[in-house]
Amino acid sequence: MIAGGEKTGIPRGTIVEEPYDSLSFVPTLLALTGELRDDSSIPVLWNKGFRHFPGRIVKELLPEPKPSPTIANTGANAAP
Repeated sequence: MIAGGEKTGIPRGTIVEEPYDSLSFVPTLLALTGELRDDSSIPVLWNKGFRHFPGRIVKELLPEPKPSPTIANTGANAAP
């Protein structure tokens, strides 16, 4: 069970549909703090020997990804 406050970014009342085990705890905490990206460690952890963690990240606890803004290129000309 993980509980967060208003400033944590963890959604309230989230239902986790799939069972996870205790091996998912560390990778999930690292993902929540930004220390784990795309299931691989950031360079600082990589240099200390951390590679792939055995557990899966509990995706339901991560904030929804924000859509990237689209840039309109109206009136743009191709480079010569």
